[in-house]
Amino acid sequence: MNQWRSGEMPRNYNHFSIKQMRQLGYNVIYFVQLVRFFGFKEGVAIFLKIVTAGKNTTINIRSKKFSNPVQIRVSDSDLPIFYQVFGELQYDINFHLPYKPQYIIDAGSNVGYSCLYFASLFPAATIIGIEPQAQNYKQLQYNTAGNKNIKVMQAGIWHQPCSISIKDEGEWSASFEVQENGNGQNSTLRGITIDEIAADNKFDTIDILKIDIEGAEFNLFSHNPHTWLPKTRCLIIELHDNLRSGTSQVFFREMARYNWRTFIKGENIICFKEDEYLSHAK
Repeated sequence: MNQWRSGEMPRNYNHFSIKQMRQLGYNVIYFVQLVRFFGFKEGVAIFLKIVTAGKNTTINIRSKKFSNPVQIRVSDSDLPIFYQVFGELQYDINFHLPYKPQYIIDAGSNVGYSCLYFASLFPAATIIGIEPQAQNYKQLQYNTAGNKNIKVMQAGIWHQPCSISIKDEGEWSASFEVQENGNGQNSTLRGITIDEIAADNKFDTIDILKIDIEGAEFNLFSHNPHTWLPKTRCLIIELHDNLRSGTSQVFFREMARYNWRTFIKGENIICFKEDEYLSHAK
């Protein structure tokens, strides 16, 4: 995906370079898409903040869609993720849902944009946001602080309860991988299962389970996912075969035990239980 770059509006309109013309085209698309989600007035204000921001700044966004100001760290991965969520609408599944979600687990929340998007679509839903990396989690807390229906915790999704750690803290903020600690390794970071999250929050069903956990989905689907898949009504997942070879094979093998209606949207595979459609069609 082409990253949304701030501060690159061409100043010499008589001598466009190919790079400037391309960026201008991207900016037109970004502008239209922001207006589509936020409305004209807010969309224009947010767009202008982004394109005029310095490369190492943090932007504060205000919108009626949000309960409190939301931050974008321009020099980090926040900006392309903000565009994916609120511009490309990669989590816009409302058109396909035959029910109103009440229980949502966002596994790999990053800085919280996906949580905020789900909250804007489903204001009555309880949303649990999980993020392992400390700086991302701090931003997640800040960005969701005003929404009482969003609960966040610093942890990593794993196939069993354990202690985990971040593999490489020097990675881009959207690319942190976790690993289970061996004997003698100390870490206070919790590896938590989907079953634990559902039980702790008294979720009888998981109406939406979003998974973007940078390769850990291989472990998740390799170790009996059938304790939580039966109660999952909609699954949104980004697979990372580039990080763990064989991830897609393991995922589709386990998913094949159920009847799903499947869509591709952006980087995500979106699966709905087929019986949800059949029961609502009657």
